[in-house]
This record gives sequence, structure tokens and C-alpha cells, in this order.
Amino acid sequence: MINRRDFLGAAGALGVGAAGMSRAAGARTSAAVGATVDVLLNEPIGTIKPEIYSHFTEHIGGVIYDGIWVGEDSKVENIGGIRKKLVDHMHRLGKVVIRWPGGCFADSYHWRDGIGPRDKRPRRFGRWREVTESNAFGTHEFMKFCRLCGDTPYFAANVGAGSPTEFQNWVEYCNGPAGSTTLADERVANGDPDPFKIAYWGVGNESWGCGGKYTPEDYCKEYRKFTEWVPEYGVKLYLTAAGPNSNDLDWTRRFFAKWRDGAIAPLHGFAAHYYCGTTGHALKFDVDQWYEMLHKANYMETLVREQWAVMGEFDREHKVKLVIDEWGAWHPAGTEINKAHLFEQMGCLRDALVAGLTLDVFNRHADKIDMANVAQLINNIHSLFLADGDKFVCTPNFHVFEMYRAHHGARSLKVVAEAPDVPFKIKGRDEKLFRVAGSASSSDSKKVTITLVHTHASEPVEVDVRLKGGEAASVGKVVLTHKELNAHNTFEAPDVVTPKSAETDLKGGSFRVVLDPASITRLDVTLA
Repeated sequence: MINRRDFLGAAGALGVGAAGMSRAAGARTSAAVGATVDVLLNEPIGTIKPEIYSHFTEHIGGVIYDGIWVGEDSKVENIGGIRKKLVDHMHRLGKVVIRWPGGCFADSYHWRDGIGPRDKRPRRFGRWREVTESNAFGTHEFMKFCRLCGDTPYFAANVGAGSPTEFQNWVEYCNGPAGSTTLADERVANGDPDPFKIAYWGVGNESWGCGGKYTPEDYCKEYRKFTEWVPEYGVKLYLTAAGPNSNDLDWTRRFFAKWRDGAIAPLHGFAAHYYCGTTGHALKFDVDQWYEMLHKANYMETLVREQWAVMGEFDREHKVKLVIDEWGAWHPAGTEINKAHLFEQMGCLRDALVAGLTLDVFNRHADKIDMANVAQLINNIHSLFLADGDKFVCTPNFHVFEMYRAHHGARSLKVVAEAPDVPFKIKGRDEKLFRVAGSASSSDSKKVTITLVHTHASEPVEVDVRLKGGEAASVGKVVLTHKELNAHNTFEAPDVVTPKSAETDLKGGSFRVVLDPASITRLDVTLA
């Protein structure tokens, strides 16, 4: 494992001195000063939708099969074939949205393959490599998973290999009341008498690439056809168009120019995808690569601002919102727990900070973003969980999402953070990274949640938190960190990286708090 002492000559702190938590033996006790965080209590930005804490589940590797679906006859504890431990942990994350069945898989998926008796469902090429897709997990199984978790479904329609009729039939099958149409009655015959009432529909996926390699103009033409005459059956549909690869402003501008050309198709969300990739390896990286990874993740701030500005050139009232329905770190192969789990990677403390700073970006732009879906939920890329057979573990990313649950549905507040930048190098080139960043929200007149990411790999920092427009009567503290930068949870050691809570004696309109190196801190403020 990578220890700060090995790379920097000093051990990091495990606890938080200001809150009375113990530190690791030999940790430095002095903290850098000069950092401030102003929370403007009277300058709300917008409501932080719980949907920005949503998930993504694709038929790829071990996400569906072995991750979510183990089968009704499995020795793994399950509820009708769905992994019970996963369901139990999903309840700890609040009611959000789950996206399915892809991803690239969606643009080769024909929904009728996944309905009816499982032993009669067709077996297909698995898209990603020459494996068989059994279709054992289809529309009804996904709906069961969402219901068990208490989450809202988000379906991705097949534009790349499908047709408008196929898409609209799927909507009818899902949402039509019993007795209204033949498709609705087919759903009833397959075990679900009540309509699914699916509101969220993605019209295609990555249409610039695996979803058809369209030009923006050609994709917009397809989008128009797919969204014309879609049945609603009393459900207010939320239709999302496939947006750009990362921050491709040309794609966005050309799509919206075509969208404005003539009759405007219904459009509610515009979905950009951004993977910050990797630096080094999932568990092997030096300190410069630690900073470079966070630097790349923080590009989400630029993407949100610039995409929003271009969208506003064509939609001046900003009725169309941003959806970031794929995001996360993506490391090279080599840390899979099961070689059959394609694109599975071990998540460590560094990935947790990627998650924290990304969620803080979304919170700060609550007026712009309707939904975001981390990729992916389990056994793939930036996972919250890893599972293999009867083994199951939460990654550090899970703990970040649980820590940030307090922001759900709260009012985002303006935050101004100032601290000396952290210098580092990318291939010999001098760069710098913010030292402290975060977000804040208020759930009522007395409760304020502040989340702060501290990027420095070895030194704690003392931060002067200033509440503009109020005073703290009490402050609780939750910290996620570790002395080793690549610390991670495994089946054998599931609690290596877990949050630590503490009460503090902090209060007043301004108070000082010490942030551990390489940490995420949540401050639970009760106002006087």
C-alpha cells in the first residue's frame, strides 16, 4: 500500500484533532493555516435534487449477473433472485434513481427479449465481448430491484439498433393501465397488474459513439422521431437526449441548433458523460498522480459551466437541464476481484475524494443539474459495492454517498473557499490544485450541512469556517480518511476506510476546524 511516510517523509493523520479524535502514532500535529470557507446562509442557489446522487446499472461484466441478480435458487441470500445485501445497503443511500440497461448495451437491447418466462427468453450476444446474455434480468426484474430499494427507474431506449415504434411500445407496455391495450395486458400476464409509471426515459446513449456514431444533426433527427407521439398514460415523462463526449461544445451547439430548426421536440434533460480516467493505476500511483487524478476530476466544474452556457444560447430560459448520467474514475485492468467482471476495479481513498469533489460540484450547481448517475453501482468502474458469490463489500465511494445524503432535497448555499493552492507536476510540467473545496446546504431554518474535500496528501490544514448570516449553536463532525493514500476495503478487511464521527465544542459565527490530509469532512451545523 502507498503510505504518505514512504512518499513524503511524514505520516498523515487518521483522526481530527479539533474534534478530539485520536491521531495515528507519529502523525504531525501542526496544521497549515490561511484557509477560509465562507458559507452564505442568505444566498441560496437552488434545491439539491436527490437525483444527482443516482446510480447506473448496465449489462456488462459483473454488474447485473453476480452483482444485482444472483438467481432465485442461489445460495447467496436473495429476494426473488436479487442480492439482499445490496438492497439493504441501498436503503442507506436515500431514494434516488437507477439507470438501466445501459450504456452502450442499451443501443443493442430489444426490450421484448427480457420479458415473459425466463426459460423461454432468447439468449443473445452480450455486446461487450463474446459472452452470452441470458436475458434472465429484464424489465420486470429491474422494476423489482427498484421497488425493493425504494428507488426510481430510469430506462435507456435503443436508438442505435432500435426504432421509434419499439421505444414507444416499451413505454406503452410499462405505463399502460390494465385493460387499456394489448401491450398493457401482456405486462399484466407477465406478473405486474399495476403500471410501472416510468417517467425517466433516455433516448439513446453516447450517440456520438457506441450508440450509432451519429453526427449531432443526424442524432437530433432520430431524437425527434423517437419522441413524437410517445404515450403518457397520465405520467409526466422526462425525456433525456444523449449529450456530448466529455465537454464537446461543438456537439452540444450543433445538436441544439438542429433542435431549434423547425418544430422543437420535447426535451427535458441533456446528458453529458465525463470519465476523469486514471493516473497511474487503481492502487499504484505516486503523489503527483494523486493530485493529477483530483485535478482531472475537478474538470467537471468546467464542463458544467461551459455546457450550461452553450445550452443557454438556444434555450435562454434554461428549461432544459443538465444530466450527467455517467461519471467517475476509470482505471486500467488488474485489480478485478473476478476476471469475468469486465471493467471492475478496486476503489480506494483517492476514488472517494474524486466522488466527494464531484458531488460538491453538483451541489454548487443545483440550479443547473437535474440528475447525475455514477458509473457504476456494483462490480464496475467507480463502484459503490463489490460482490463475488456470497462475498460483498462497500467501497469508500459508498461511504461518501452516505455521508452526503444530508444534502438530499436541501437548499444549496453559496460557498466561497480560499486556501493556498497545492503545487504538483504532470509529466514534468508545473501545475496546481485547489487545497480545499466543498458545498453547503440547509434543510430547514436551523440545520446546515457543509462538506469539504481537502486534497493535500500529507499536511492537515486549519480552516476558518465563517457563517455569513447566522451562528452555530453546535457542530458535529464526520471524517473519511486514512493514513495510506490507496487504502481500500476488501472482503477480508471491509472496514479499512470508513467514516469516523465526533462531537465538537465549536460554535459561533466563525469557528476553526482542522481538516485531515487527504480527507472528506462533513460538518453538521445547528444554528442558534
